[in-house]
This record gives sequence, C-alpha cells and structure tokens, in this order.
Amino acid sequence: LTIVDVTGVHFIVVNWCECENAEAQYIQLLRAKLFPSTFEKPSTTFTFVVLDDFLRDNLECGMSGMNYYSKLCWITSSVFPHLIPDRYCELLRVVWKWRYLKLLKWNGFCRTTRSAEKGGLALFCAACPQPGINV
Repeated sequence: LTIVDVTGVHFIVVNWCECENAEAQYIQLLRAKLFPSTFEKPSTTFTFVVLDDFLRDNLECGMSGMNYYSKLCWITSSVFPHLIPDRYCELLRVVWKWRYLKLLKWNGFCRTTRSAEKGGLALFCAACPQPGINV
C-alpha cells in the first residue's frame, strides 16, 4: 500500500481485517484517517492531514497539484525524487473528492438524508450582482 503523507510517500504492507463481520477495506482505511484513491482494492491512500495541507497550500500560496506532489517527492528523497512513483493523477482525483466532501460538511449535508440541489453548495457572494438583492 502506498501512503502519501506530509512527511513523504511511504510504502507499507497492510494486513486487512478479515473477520466475519469485517468492514470493507476502504472503510478500514477511512477509520484510520486514510483516504483511498479507489474504493475497490485500494493501492494508494492519502492521509487526511496531507489533503488538508494541500488545500491550504493551494488556497493560500496558489500551489498547483503538480508542484505540491513534487514537493512531497523531494521530502521523501531529496537525492532521487524522480524514483518516487507518480501518484499525481491520484492526488488530483482524491483532492477533488475531499474538497467536495468538505463542502458538504461545511454546508450541513453531513448528517442528513437530503441531497444537495444544483448550486446548493455555492457560497453567497455579496459583491456579485444578483437581481432583487443588490441590483
């Protein structure tokens, strides 16, 4: 299993719980605060910390996903960063899901059965012209 964290890209062997009532592998990972890049047979995961760190760097510093993953490769191995496997596409896919889940949580959809309507996750912007409100 490849784990991407703020301390770098790591490779570990995982023994999944295979008890009679064991949860799916992706649930086991989520409970360990690891977000899998795929939900069937996960092979790459990202820690919740690295996902939040990327969102912060992206927002505050304008750092792109490519630059962020390059930074993680340099943290992992400053001598041979090119030998670290490329998980850039997985990073983009997981960050997209992570950002969407954060929006659901911030807008009160985390513990309800109601679904978000089109435009329901958009934030109100008082500066944008809106007929009947500020125009």
